[in-house]
Amino acid sequence: MHLRRPRYRSTIAVSSLVLMLALAGCADDGVVYDYTQNFVNGNWQVSATGSGLPLPMMSGALVGTSSGAFTGVLHADATTGCATAAQPIAITGTTDDTGLITLTGPVAGGTLTISGGLSSDGRSLTNATVNVTGGQCAFVSSVKAQVQNYSSVTGTYVGTFSDTQKPVMNVTANLTQSANGDTDGNFTLSGTANLGTNPCFVSPVTVVNSQVTGGAFVLTYTDNTTGNSVTATGSFSTDGSTLTVSNWSLTGPCGADTGTGTLSKQSGS
Repeated sequence: MHLRRPRYRSTIAVSSLVLMLALAGCADDGVVYDYTQNFVNGNWQVSATGSGLPLPMMSGALVGTSSGAFTGVLHADATTGCATAAQPIAITGTTDDTGLITLTGPVAGGTLTISGGLSSDGRSLTNATVNVTGGQCAFVSSVKAQVQNYSSVTGTYVGTFSDTQKPVMNVTANLTQSANGDTDGNFTLSGTANLGTNPCFVSPVTVVNSQVTGGAFVLTYTDNTTGNSVTATGSFSTDGSTLTVSNWSLTGPCGADTGTGTLSKQSGS
């Protein structure tokens, strides 16, 4: 059950754009409650709890308004039997007088429903559930879900890429995530990087064809001078402070190589 709270004021500093949702309702006991909360617009991920679900994970861009309405676009994080990452799910939503947020959208001939109460910092939905009724992605019943906002991957990140034998390149990456999602709900990454003394690259190297969605990222550096390219994929922390590279792949005249790595956001960036 979502608990209603007495009137209060709070101020929370967030790096992303924040809109105040000022929602007031009159309960049966005659007491007026104030549901002033902070909704963080930006990159969100929805992870359903359970095995064998036809639509286990989605991510995309969500935007809240001062009236308590929501719009956005989500997509499946992996191709399943019912939906693909290239099939956007247009989302709309409202907030009722108890502070419960309900988001809905059409998917594969059915209707997706996500609901939960907004956390005090506006970065997640509490007691969240997700369900799909009808169509190819239909759930047997509503299931629990984690609905989480991910901070922008913007700043200076420093770390090392290693292969199976040794560190291959030191990386200092200056990254900027787009403020808004694209038509599929993905956010673009731009910027440059210094790849140390690695002879395959003449620094700085430009970021191309790179994006984040939910808690995952794809980051590609291409050197137009040498013709070499390195693409890193992986996940990042909800506060955007750590990028964990589960795999990077080198292509071009230098030959093929692959490995893992970690990039950490520098303080103050």
